[in-house]
Amino acid sequence: MRRKIFFEVFNIKKLSILVLGFTLGVIAIWPGIISRNSRKCFFNIIKDGSDGNIQIKTILLVNPNYLLRIKNAKNDYWKVLLVGDACFRKF
Repeated sequence: MRRKIFFEVFNIKKLSILVLGFTLGVIAIWPGIISRNSRKCFFNIIKDGSDGNIQIKTILLVNPNYLLRIKNAKNDYWKVLLVGDACFRKF
């Protein structure tokens, strides 16, 4: 019985360290993720571009260099990363 409780506590500690490490890693890579405006930019671009039609105001939010990179990206994963870079890396 005591051994089972030990492993449950040990797993909770490992999980909390993993979540903390992931959170700090994302904040280190994208420091702008903390600000509300950056998250709003990200979600607006994702929402607006999901149907294939993008409005002019959304295009003006992103640096032209990132637009070219996003257009030339091979898969959706890279596109989301580039949109995140465009919104979260600017201060």
